[in-house]
Amino acid sequence: MADDIARHRAEIDALDEKIVALLNERAERAAAIGKLKANGGAYRPEREAEVLRRVVAANRGPL
Repeated sequence: MADDIARHRAEIDALDEKIVALLNERAERAAAIGKLKANGGAYRPEREAEVLRRVVAANRGPL
């Protein structure tokens, strides 16, 4: 049992590293868009709502 727990924890650690890398990549791309839109205001509530709807619809897991 301890070996199984250790294996699962190692897999979770690896997933966490991938999640952090993907979140950082997303943040970099969002920052690049913000720079391109520097004069027009980067925040668009309708885009935020669209992204959230898409993410919620794509979620098929326990979250």
